[in-house]
Amino acid sequence: GSIFSTQAPDSYNLFLTSAVTDGVKMWDLRSLRCVRRYENHLNRCHPCSAAISPCGRFIASGSEDNCAYVYDIRSSSYLHKLQKHSDTVLSVAFNPATPQLLTGTMDGKLRLFQSSSAARLSRDTSAVHSVPH
Repeated sequence: GSIFSTQAPDSYNLFLTSAVTDGVKMWDLRSLRCVRRYENHLNRCHPCSAAISPCGRFIASGSEDNCAYVYDIRSSSYLHKLQKHSDTVLSVAFNPATPQLLTGTMDGKLRLFQSSSAARLSRDTSAVHSVPH
């Protein structure tokens, strides 16, 4: 196992790959080795993306079960399963300024999940917008 400090600068040496049927993998640029896998989400045929939070503590991943998953970067088990999306979650993006996660689904909808504390993400239902294709 690898030890990760909670310092964000340490995460500059890490990068994520997400591949169909291969889950999300974290790689360490210093050793060029896969140091962790995140595999709770479902990804069999669509290009679901993954992202590291600006603070370097969390990873988000899209999924084909109409959910987005948030993992602690140091653990392969998920912290939050953001449910009730209308379609496969293809895109996930963290807001660099505030603790928010934006999800985009295959049917073109965007949803914003707000974090009331650094550890808890709650749903902001007022932010459901349709995006023209």
